[in-house]
Parts: sequence; structure tokens; C-alpha cells
Amino acid sequence: MKHSIDSLKELGRYNDAMSMAQDLLRRSPDNASLLYKIASLYDVQGLELQAIPFYRAAIDHDLVGKELQEAYLGLGSTYRALGLYQESLDTFDRALARFPQAKELTLFRAMTLYNLGETKEAVAALLILLAETSNHQDISLYQKAIRQYAADLDHIG
Repeated sequence: MKHSIDSLKELGRYNDAMSMAQDLLRRSPDNASLLYKIASLYDVQGLELQAIPFYRAAIDHDLVGKELQEAYLGLGSTYRALGLYQESLDTFDRALARFPQAKELTLFRAMTLYNLGETKEAVAALLILLAETSNHQDISLYQKAIRQYAADLDHIG
């Protein structure tokens, strides 16, 4: 049975997946999808520094759709994991300009804001995200109030 890069990754056979991806990349060096797959293979193995140039190349080589959205998330969260918070925030801001409805980007951006010491903005973003995405009946009842509080957390009376 012949495996794909994705199936090898799911099986935890990262070396085999990487070998296959690198072989294919030698034949097609500008393939944005392959560049993204290599980045995510490095990332899943905790090799964040090696992942960064591949994420960036994938984005620069006109990756599209869901893969582009995931590449932005991978790059932004990799920068965050390495303590490169401003690069992380810049990446999430670019991503959200392209994918404004991507709630996972908003979530990871809020974590980066926290790391940058922007706790008020981070909490406000998380409150809005909770109000927009929660199915919990009691939270849904307070959606309007949550949004108002998120707009000005320091407001008194």
C-alpha cells in the first residue's frame, strides 16, 4: 500500500513523510502545498526553527484556501512558542485580514497579546470569541452584556 505524506504524518512516520515531501519538493521547488506540508512536519516534531522558513515560503508561494489559513496559524503559533511575540502578532494580523471569520486565529492572537502584556485586549478578544461561539445556554443569554463588557472592561457604573 502506497502512503501519502499526510497518511505517513498521521501514522507518526515523520521521517518517511519528510523524505517523501523532500523528494517531491526537489522536482517541484515552488510547490506551496509541499512547502506547507514540510513546515507542518517540522512543527509537529517540535522543530519550530526549521518550520519557519517553510511556512514563510509556502505563504509567499501563493498557498490558498484552508492550507493558507493553517499555514498562518502554524507560523504565528510557532513564532509565539519561540518567544517572537511581535512576529507572531504581525502574522496573526495578516492572517485575520485574509480570514476575518477564522476563530482559531483570533484565539491564538489573544494568547500572543497576553504574552505582549496586552492583557486587557487579550481578555476582551477572548470574551467576544466566547460570546460568538458558545452554545452554552446561560452564556448565550448574556451575549449582549459580554460584548458590552468586552468593549470597556474598566467601566464602572
